Amino acid sequence: MADAPVSTDNNPLLADVSLPLFDQVKSEHVVPGIRSLLEQSHKQLDDLESNVTPTWSGLVEPLERIIDRISRAWGTVSHLKAVKDTEALRNAVEEVQPERVKLSLRISQSKPLYEAFKSLKETPSTWGSLTGAQKRIVEGELRDFVLGGVALDGKDRERFNEIQQELSQLS
Repeated sequence: MADAPVSTDNNPLLADVSLPLFDQVKSEHVVPGIRSLLEQSHKQLDDLESNVTPTWSGLVEPLERIIDRISRAWGTVSHLKAVKDTEALRNAVEEVQPERVKLSLRISQSKPLYEAFKSLKETPSTWGSLTGAQKRIVEGELRDFVLGGVALDGKDRERFNEIQQELSQLS
């Protein structure tokens, strides 16, 4: 893989466009593009975790922006791997997939985010201001945190994360 700087101009995975640039994405874009997005996501998560407010605009919207950017790029790569698979693309995906799973696990096991979601639900004035759809999203997020291992610590968390990495590789 090339070590050249990655920018929106030369890596279609980093372009902020409404539709994926499938025709422009090549296997050599995957590792630097996904790593760049993962780095940005981790920094944004650091900021969100330290400044989170248990409101829709202070929690759900910024978290969705973080998740959406990496999900769109990863979705593009996954789709290309499914329909235009090559050895180079498989190798690139295999190289960064554990890092992507690590981000997903970090989000699902974030105690600050989990506590903020719980607070959002447990604060009557905030909870009452949400629409039915927003309430279902919050309840789904709380469920996903529990299923994602937020309550696990130590060796239990390590084993859970190992299993998740293994499942990711097997799929």
